[in-house]
Amino acid sequence: MKVDKDVLALSLLSAGEVAHSFSSFMPSRFTLSNWVLDGTDAEVQVRLRSFRAGYLPAVAWGIGLSAVVSVVAESALPLLFGTGTAAAMVALYEQGIPPERRLLSGQKRLVSGAVIEGVTYRVLDGGTP
Repeated sequence: MKVDKDVLALSLLSAGEVAHSFSSFMPSRFTLSNWVLDGTDAEVQVRLRSFRAGYLPAVAWGIGLSAVVSVVAESALPLLFGTGTAAAMVALYEQGIPPERRLLSGQKRLVSGAVIEGVTYRVLDGGTP
């Protein structure tokens, strides 16, 4: 399958704009590690919820822009590149969060948990399961 150079260029630019949309709607990883994760468990939970609230507009804006580029380019490639970049950006931001507080962390030893917007955040103790 031969891909037109213009479509490939638009796809790469589209992916770059998705990454830029995250810098518009999300704080930096430095802010995440030095402000969001500092404080009591309850404070951190509230800050993480606020932090993660930026995922929706960043993903929506980025994928929406990629969809428009796909329509203009008459190719699904820009949308595929944009969607892949959005997924990668969410994964990279989650990597900046300690493992026990990540989305879909899969931790088994639940001491206390709070369901916030449909996601269970788990707080671990140092003891046995």
